[in-house]
Amino acid sequence: MGRTILFVEDDGQFRGMMQDSLAAAGHRVLATDSVASAAHLLSSERPEIAILDIDLPDGTGIELCEKIRAHKELKAMPVIILTGRTAFASKVSGFSAGADQYLVKPVTPKELLLWVEALLRRVDYAKEEGDVLKAGACEIDLASHLVRYKDVQISNLTGKEFDLLYFLVKKRPRVMSRKDILTQLWHTITVDHVVATHLPNLR
Repeated sequence: MGRTILFVEDDGQFRGMMQDSLAAAGHRVLATDSVASAAHLLSSERPEIAILDIDLPDGTGIELCEKIRAHKELKAMPVIILTGRTAFASKVSGFSAGADQYLVKPVTPKELLLWVEALLRRVDYAKEEGDVLKAGACEIDLASHLVRYKDVQISNLTGKEFDLLYFLVKKRPRVMSRKDILTQLWHTITVDHVVATHLPNLR
């Protein structure tokens, strides 16, 4: 079944090519070229996944990703950063802002489609497993994307920090290596420092 995708990209030719590919696979694509119009679409259309370029005429995809993660009703939405920036520092910034994946152009339409559908499947699986995961005094509410510990609500986690906590609690008592975390949450083994960025915040 088709899903609603927000695609933010200021290169019209590239945007059109990717939009056509996603639409051909049955998805509804909300394509735009600016942070302002993307913010409007996020509020009015409530897409199920966002694909964000970094360099936009009125801001950056990093800033937009941070806004998504700070939004109570959107913070659980998967976010893909799709950019020409290859620097390691840029990748760290993307993941630290809460992106679920960081893809560097050139990317084929088929590859992007596969990533979109993989991330949406992960969301669907989480919903099927139930709304609340409990471990001692800790409760992780998947529906609201909130965490409670001893009846105290913890609402300042980024999307990726929430995913990391859920992953670690779900896998308990098994000890997870950084490689396990990177391959299963970030689908990579090349940005090791990203795990170190999020773990102190969870502690």
